Amino acid sequence: MSYVSRWRPLRTPRLTLTLLLYIFGLFVAFGARPPVTVTDAAQERYWREMEAADAFDAAPRLEAERDLARAAAATRRANGALCFASAGCRANVARLRTRERALLDVAKRHRDAHATRVRDAKKKLGLWSALGVAEAKALFKRAYDSGKVYATRTSYYDTFWLILAGRSDDSLIELLLRWGLQVLANFTVGMTTAVLRFAWALPSLIASFGAGALSAAAFYGVAVVSAASVASSLLLLLFGTAGGVTYGVVAAAPALARLEQSQRQAERQRMLRERARKGPGAYRYQDAHLD
Repeated sequence: MSYVSRWRPLRTPRLTLTLLLYIFGLFVAFGARPPVTVTDAAQERYWREMEAADAFDAAPRLEAERDLARAAAATRRANGALCFASAGCRANVARLRTRERALLDVAKRHRDAHATRVRDAKKKLGLWSALGVAEAKALFKRAYDSGKVYATRTSYYDTFWLILAGRSDDSLIELLLRWGLQVLANFTVGMTTAVLRFAWALPSLIASFGAGALSAAAFYGVAVVSAASVASSLLLLLFGTAGGVTYGVVAAAPALARLEQSQRQAERQRMLRERARKGPGAYRYQDAHLD
């Protein structure tokens, strides 16, 4: 609290700006409402136009996609491991790829026509409407889940290898600290990757609404700041928890060290008693190990 009372925001503009952006991002993510209100009539019109876009040229569009998928599969089957060694195989693959490119052009024309109708329908609602905000949040949730899965899976693997490759002379405290640092590093990479993946995919979502350049740039900036704030909150929570646990472990380190030392002394005494009971020469290996 004393540090907060001594803080002068104007003397640390970068820190102040970072904190303001962080708070603003959290407010946008969890507290703000979409700035554009969608009426019931506009929403009903949007769903009618989306249904019309899906129904327009549906049969030829689906047939073009099926033909493209079949052509791509035929190209993969023909392009075997040793196809480069056969002139006839290479010629066949080239012919199949030419056909696949032609079918791709047909499919793209149908895709562009469908995307144009969808963009017109979304444009009437607006990028800043509840639909645009909901799609941006759904996009970030997919990126966030992907980063979390990566961090969790990598932490499982690291834990397995840490236990498998751990040295026998490592103490419990060293293993816990090493494991905690590895988990923090994995989640840092996972959340950073999630924000970058979201920032990379967001322009395509913005383009689907046909928004103007200024509106698109503002929406992109607000969405990326909000995503970074949410990911940073998770990392701050993890690092804060890890700091508290580390402090507790370090504080208990002397007691744990004494406990381990007493256990080793008890084991040594037990082995000495066992040797005395069975006679000399029975535990030469243990004597060498104890020395």
